[in-house]
Formats: sequence, structure tokens, C-alpha cells
Amino acid sequence: MSEESLHEILGDIEQSVRDFTGAEAVLAEAEQRRDRTRQAVLEQVGRLYAELDAIHAPELIGVLRHLYWQQPGIHGRPLAEAAGLHLHDMLAAIGPAPSGILCAHCGTELLRTSRSWKPPARYGPPLCPHCLSLERDTRSRRWQVERLRSRIVAEARVQARAMDWRAAAELVLAFPPLSQKVSRGSSTDQQEGVWRGWENARVVRNRLIASAATSDDSVGVAVDEAQLLVETALRVADWDTARTRDIVAPITREPALALLTRLNREVRATAQAARERAEAAYPEDYEPTEGEENEAWHSTDR
Repeated sequence: MSEESLHEILGDIEQSVRDFTGAEAVLAEAEQRRDRTRQAVLEQVGRLYAELDAIHAPELIGVLRHLYWQQPGIHGRPLAEAAGLHLHDMLAAIGPAPSGILCAHCGTELLRTSRSWKPPARYGPPLCPHCLSLERDTRSRRWQVERLRSRIVAEARVQARAMDWRAAAELVLAFPPLSQKVSRGSSTDQQEGVWRGWENARVVRNRLIASAATSDDSVGVAVDEAQLLVETALRVADWDTARTRDIVAPITREPALALLTRLNREVRATAQAARERAEAAYPEDYEPTEGEENEAWHSTDR
């Protein structure tokens, strides 16, 4: 680079810095002027309030409405205070303003209730208050119907011989999660529910023991418990076929895989039949009674 070119570039930088410094001075003066004039506006609003001696005088409300919605540089809280109001009370007095946004359902224009207002479109298209209320009611009704359906399914019982349930439970309990190198709360446990499946098997087995049912007695197990028991047993059945055979043989002569496959069919058939009964009892357009609504809100999943 020649000395002449370097001198020219440095000169241009110096001029640019002077221009920038001048612009900053102009901006500072403009900001000071804006602050003074904004304060003057607030003082005039205070004068108007003092003259009218009435917080909700039409003239005062008209001025406040114009300044709040059309002059965003005049802050809302000082404006309200100049008129002897709290911000919330001022917003209630001046009312909302058109937003230019239409309701996605009925086409009604949405109204801005404050400067910080945003269209209610967090979970979907913007809706007016009426349509939003209807949509919430619809979602709530559908949720309640689904809860009522779930109760029917949860109350369904898978019927099978006590020895079949006992064989499945003992098979799961013979392979505790720690022997599978799965610790409680680990990612594998959370993803596959290893401990949950093992503890479910223990609950089922203890219940069978307490019932004193004989091997050929028909015993009903809740759909969710039965499904988890069979799924867990199917997972562990082929880890050690010899050990699986030794565990099941004292309980039943039927091969473990054949027994579990049959139980799995029973679980699926029972669950499907229960879902069909639930959908027939509570169709999509069903309107829950007040008692059913309370039951849905206070019930918990099994």
C-alpha cells in the first residue's frame, strides 16, 4: 500500500468518526427534546384532569385513549398517573382498540386490550374470546369423555387360569432388574419401564397368593396390569431358555412362549372389547353429566 493511499484511508476514517460524533450529538439533543415534550404532554393531561375534576370525564377519556393508542412514545403508567388513575383502571376506561387480526373461526376482528397484547394463538390460529371459550369447552368435554372411556377399559379384567398368571409373574420375578444391570431411574428404566414391569409382577403374584386360588381357577387381572405383565414376561422369556423352562415347569407343563402368546391374545381381545364398549357408551358427541364431570376431574389413572 502506498503512503498516499494510506493517508487517504486514514482521512476517510477521521471524517466518518466526525460524522458519527455529530450524529450522536443530534440524537442526544433529539432525545432530550422528546423527553421534555413528553413531560409537557403529561403536564397538560394533569391540567385537564385538575380542570375537569372528574376521572371519567369524556374529554379526559378521549385524550387518554388517543395518547395511549396513537402515541406509543408516551408511556402508559405515567399517563395514567397524570390523570389520577392506575394503569389497569385507565385501560378499562379507554377500552380496547382494533388489532387488524381476524378470528380464524368466525371472522370477528380481535381487539387489543393493551400495548403488550398479543393475539391468542399460542396453540393454534388466533380466536376471538367467544370462539376461544367454545374451543376450550370442546377440549374439556373431549378430555372428560376420554377419561370416562378410560375408566371402562381400566375396569376390564382379563380372565385366565391362576397358574398362567402365576407362571408369567414368577418368570418376570426370576430376572430382577439389577441382574439385568438396570438401575432404578436410569435411562433404560425410564425408556423400557424395567422396574415398573418387575414391581407389577410382584403385585400380581402377591394378589394371587392372597386369593388362595387353585391352579385351574379363573382369575381376572386388570387390563393394564395384565398387559404390562405379559409384555415384561415376553421380554425376559428368551434370555435363558433353560432357566425359563425350569421356572415355568413346576407351575405348568405348557411351554412358556405358548402360554405367554395365549395370554397376550386374551389381553388384546379384552382390551379391544373394552374400548368398543367405552366408545359405545361415550360417543364423540357425548355430553357428560355434572356428576360425570366431577368424577372425570377427580379420578386418577390406574
